[in-house]
Amino acid sequence: MKNIRIIKENIDVSEIVKDIERYPEDWGNAGRMKGVDRQDPHTRLVKSDVLQLVVGGIHKPGEFIGDTEICVPTEATKKHIAIQKWLYDQKLKVGRCAFLKTPIGEITGKHIDEGKYYLTKDRYHLSITGTYRYSVWDNGDSDLTKEQVVIKPGTFFWFNNKKNHMAENIGDCERIAFIFDVPISATNP
Repeated sequence: MKNIRIIKENIDVSEIVKDIERYPEDWGNAGRMKGVDRQDPHTRLVKSDVLQLVVGGIHKPGEFIGDTEICVPTEATKKHIAIQKWLYDQKLKVGRCAFLKTPIGEITGKHIDEGKYYLTKDRYHLSITGTYRYSVWDNGDSDLTKEQVVIKPGTFFWFNNKKNHMAENIGDCERIAFIFDVPISATNP
């Protein structure tokens, strides 16, 4: 597959889960901040809760978040130590990042991450809980070009977020994924 690449499977995410469970009040944290906006502007497509660690900043209300390079750490960044350690161990320079929690049977609808910010970033997921089907379309909406993979907890993968993509929670519990951006580099996984 050229638009989805599994980097590593069976990663122990138990300490990350403990941090998430320890700080349930962090869900929806970006909505309580001023001068920032959601990383994913496609809110009509997402039936998920978001726990932002680094959120996109804006200069003025109404500015499109995908066109700014501003990245603002949230208070939650200081508390979620296990994911910080995992990121440090990967030796990746992370930009905007968040946990996304999707209820059983729900989807993150088909979309492309648009804006200048995304042109210079690779997008990764680390699956924390639940099982989900991840799809990326190589050419528009044609199902003939769709790549799909079933993702289980502890899976680290890259995907091409400049193409239509979506996730569907097909498991029997909430799907939590850690989604993060890294500046494009030949040394990226």
